[in-house]
Amino acid sequence: MNSNYQSENPLKTFIQTIVIVLVIFILSLFLKSCASKPIEKTHTVERIVEYKTDSVKVTAINKAILDSLIIQVSKVKTIKPECDSITQATLDQLLSNLNSRKKSGDNEVGIYYDDIKKMIVAWQKVAETQNEKLVSNKRAKETSVEKQIVEVPIKYIPLWVKCFAFLGFASIVFLVWRIAKIWV
Repeated sequence: MNSNYQSENPLKTFIQTIVIVLVIFILSLFLKSCASKPIEKTHTVERIVEYKTDSVKVTAINKAILDSLIIQVSKVKTIKPECDSITQATLDQLLSNLNSRKKSGDNEVGIYYDDIKKMIVAWQKVAETQNEKLVSNKRAKETSVEKQIVEVPIKYIPLWVKCFAFLGFASIVFLVWRIAKIWV
């Protein structure tokens, strides 16, 4: 054998080549996990339900009332003047018994006979009143929104992966060169 390159032990070179191929294969399996992930599609449905209640409150305030009714009682005059005094006395006695008063909260009402002025007085006091009116308007709004989100992975290759890829390519070139050197 007359060649520039002489191998001391071809079996040793063959085993070294097998070991290098196995290391490259294991590295390629390890680096396969760095591949980009497939595109994931997500579909979300969002449902919004809104309830709105508008209300209007109207308040009317009525002021207090103080009212009275006065009835003048005149002297009794009949056909017989002798009966006038007896009738007047009886009427005055009956009217003097007229005295009534009712009270509820701030409201009062009463009636009485005034002997001096000879009149019937009916009076009432009504307190301030308040009327409230509440009007409500209810509205329901339902909105359905569908969103489709497509996630696109960014292909990013770290520097250390590029270095290993270069070393792997260099190893394959070296391996092919060694094998070619053995058979040629």
